[in-house]
Amino acid sequence: MFSTHALSDSFLSTKRQETDPLADQVVSTIIDEGFEERINEIFYTLARNDSYTPGLLSHFPDNIQKVVGDYFSESAKLPAWADDELIAKGQEVFGMYGPEVFMLLNVKSLPMCYTCANGAQVLFDTGRLVEKKGNIDPLVRRLMETAQMVVNVLEPGGLAPGGKGIVTVQKVRLIHASIRHFLKSEKYNPQGWDTSRLGEPINQEDLAGTLMSFSPIILSGLKSLHINLTDEQITGYTHCWKVIGHMMGLNDDLLADTFEDNWTLACKILSHQSEASPQGKALADSCMAFIQHMIPGTLFDEVPAYMIWYFFQDVEKAVGKPLSGMIGIPDHADLKDHLVMRISQIIIVGINKAEHSHVIRKLTESFNKLLLQGYLKHYNEGKSVRFFIPPSLQANWGVNEI
Repeated sequence: MFSTHALSDSFLSTKRQETDPLADQVVSTIIDEGFEERINEIFYTLARNDSYTPGLLSHFPDNIQKVVGDYFSESAKLPAWADDELIAKGQEVFGMYGPEVFMLLNVKSLPMCYTCANGAQVLFDTGRLVEKKGNIDPLVRRLMETAQMVVNVLEPGGLAPGGKGIVTVQKVRLIHASIRHFLKSEKYNPQGWDTSRLGEPINQEDLAGTLMSFSPIILSGLKSLHINLTDEQITGYTHCWKVIGHMMGLNDDLLADTFEDNWTLACKILSHQSEASPQGKALADSCMAFIQHMIPGTLFDEVPAYMIWYFFQDVEKAVGKPLSGMIGIPDHADLKDHLVMRISQIIIVGINKAEHSHVIRKLTESFNKLLLQGYLKHYNEGKSVRFFIPPSLQANWGVNEI
């Protein structure tokens, strides 16, 4: 049972040694059966299918088929407390403000995760969130996978029995388990993994922190955009992510019911874990490179850093730490006038004396849809795995699939 009174540093440190036994057991069985070298083949098979059926891994031994099948059966169960009406209300919020949510994922949620140095080490060591020698494709693919998961869980019916979102979360749990195994394997990671210093890879605290970046951190970002949700909408959106957290293997004592309690948990984790690191800065740099790559031209090149700085302000105030500076984002208070002069020539009229919040609101009117259209264009032109947005959501958001 969740309690804000339990959120001490010692409690959170304990959570750094806990992972996801259900998913970890599946990966252990695959390896114990001698199929470590073919684990990618198993994940590739799962990734290319929208659902799991018993015959999907028929070319593997019965024991592997059984443990994977049992996992998909057990992990598909919604918690008894899941409320269909609240889930639908939360998904309705995404239907209304999807482009804003996607933008906030890139300029608030993910960069916020990079401030947690120990968790950033996992992302850095897996090598899939860092631009390498100008090749942005691995980075784009990883961020697209995150965006696709958000679409799948928050589209209408995504969390219903057999919904696309449930299957997506089940696959993510197995990927996390495989990352834990390979990061701790001397064979695949010769430099080793310091569990005493870093905690287990993708541990319960890091999972909770990531969940908070999708829930209260997004809601606070929408508020900064002067999107005033009703109490019912906030409760529904929060409930959606509580359900998703449960499906992702998060312990009950890290699953809160209200925005306020989730905000407290987010701030406690950031207070406990945020610290400047080369890995966090590299991840933030790659995130900005991704945004610049997604939006053609140079007009918006300075916008990502400005937006990250702006959207971090409320969290920095709550936590009492210079979070944006930890990932190499300098104070951008003086950049507003420069941006206004450049962008007002095209999309903004008469805001030379505007506050930051007004500049941000005007920027996002064009920026968020350009970013989302960039996802579609980059990933749907001749790619074998496509970024899919259901037609109903495309219509809501005014974007077109390529």
